[in-house]
Amino acid sequence: MKAQFNQSIDITLKPTLLLLGLLLSITIVSATIIATIPIIFSLKLVIIALIVFASLYYILRDCLLLLPWSWQRVVVNHLGELRLTNQQGQQFSPKVHASSYVHSQLIVLNLADNTSQKRFINHLPSLILFLNATNAEQHRLLRVWLRWWKHTND
Repeated sequence: MKAQFNQSIDITLKPTLLLLGLLLSITIVSATIIATIPIIFSLKLVIIALIVFASLYYILRDCLLLLPWSWQRVVVNHLGELRLTNQQGQQFSPKVHASSYVHSQLIVLNLADNTSQKRFINHLPSLILFLNATNAEQHRLLRVWLRWWKHTND
């Protein structure tokens, strides 16, 4: 007999200012360090532009949730099956890697596609969840599910 939950977990993701501040700080510090290195000016500009564009991409995807492939919703049903929905409404049932990080204030889910779904090359964007007051109980249930549920390791 398979284990079951008493209730399902349903978290709707919202933009996070904490992650936005962290990424902006990292971008500014990185660009400042590159600007002080004694190399050719044009190479500095290229490296700083790469840093800024990469940071902008992750800010739009993970902080502000504005890109079509940004995660919108996390659901774990009563059978313990994880389902993620992106902004386009596409649903995924990924595997959770053992390298995922679970803490009381932060969850970083490293994901991979199931073998039956080959929409990406065995990799899905990571999901970063910060605890907020509106979904604290759902966040706690997700942490418990991630730590104690028997996940398949295919």
